[in-house]
Amino acid sequence: MTRNRSRRAIAATLVAVTTLAAGGGVALADAAADTTITVSPRTLIAAPQNSPIDFAGVAKARAGMSLPKGYVAVARVVTFIRGGESAFAAMRMTCPKGKSWRTGGADGDLGATMLDRRASGKRSVLVMASPLTDGVAGEVVAGTVYGLCR
Repeated sequence: MTRNRSRRAIAATLVAVTTLAAGGGVALADAAADTTITVSPRTLIAAPQNSPIDFAGVAKARAGMSLPKGYVAVARVVTFIRGGESAFAAMRMTCPKGKSWRTGGADGDLGATMLDRRASGKRSVLVMASPLTDGVAGEVVAGTVYGLCR
């Protein structure tokens, strides 16, 4: 009998603690909204269209100038609506079939970091986008993440 009562007592205590924790979590969630991130589907910018940014390591791929023959830029627009905590967006940037990754970059209020150890030569690369500045809740931060493929 003692064993059953202690199990019941433990169960009742766990229910009480869980209920209190859940109530506190709801109060905290109301105080600070979640960060919302949107990532657009990929769009392609192919030669002879103009390069959207200066691509590091490719001397002929400069902003406003025509992309070199055989190159394609992959683009995704990323928007952050800041909440109570910082957040980042990880996405897969995939080159068109028959092309492989050369370099990447970002514009607007975003920075881009390639998460793959060796990105060059791969068709698909994991990229993390992050806001360049610390902001306040409700602030909108946007930009475009690019990958250059050949």
